[in-house]
Amino acid sequence: MPRLEPASKRPAKRQAAKSAKRAKARPNSPAFSEAKAATWFEGKTFATDWTSWHFPNWARLLAPYRGKRARVMEIGSWEGRSALFFLNYLPRARVVCIDTFEGGQEHQAAADSEDFLPHLERRFETNTAEFADRIEKIKARSGDALAQLGIANRRFDVAYIDGSHRAVDVYSDAALTWPLMASGALVIFDDYQWEMMPAPLDNPKPGVDAFLAAFEGQYKVVHNDYQVAVVKR
Repeated sequence: MPRLEPASKRPAKRQAAKSAKRAKARPNSPAFSEAKAATWFEGKTFATDWTSWHFPNWARLLAPYRGKRARVMEIGSWEGRSALFFLNYLPRARVVCIDTFEGGQEHQAAADSEDFLPHLERRFETNTAEFADRIEKIKARSGDALAQLGIANRRFDVAYIDGSHRAVDVYSDAALTWPLMASGALVIFDDYQWEMMPAPLDNPKPGVDAFLAAFEGQYKVVHNDYQVAVVKR
């Protein structure tokens, strides 16, 4: 498997040159504004925010899709914050949202789970209601949903994998997602550095690493930090 070298160690000049090249290639793409993005969530109800700090990086990675009818899929929708980013930042995109709305093992073990989890799906629906015509919600376990999408010959340009944190589930989600992705598609893995569970295999990193090893040569790593992003060759 190719060694994932932290972005901070890459030569600054090379990064600057690449950024300049991207900007020149997209002269009509408006610059991302965190202040503007904050308005997308006004009037919504959220109990958590594990996502907003990724928005500047997502804006960079997703810039090539802004003017396209991007086919987006996310595994793990929670309260709808990530879906709202995709729907606002990619104004022509349609988003498939896969979630059981039951929470993962860490959520189910939380002290407030009985008060919070029963209302999670309704909160997602309320927060994303204005985009109902651009969202396809699939309430199912990701393995079942991804298999159904494969049987239906669906294809996607962007995938965001943020479902179960268990390594075996992350690997399964990635392996089932990969055949659904078009050539040149972007796949973002969340929580690569998340290590909140004491057992190593209850954390995402071993699953991501196993996927990268199994599919070596079929992708290019375009981001490696708390999240990992790859582009399909």
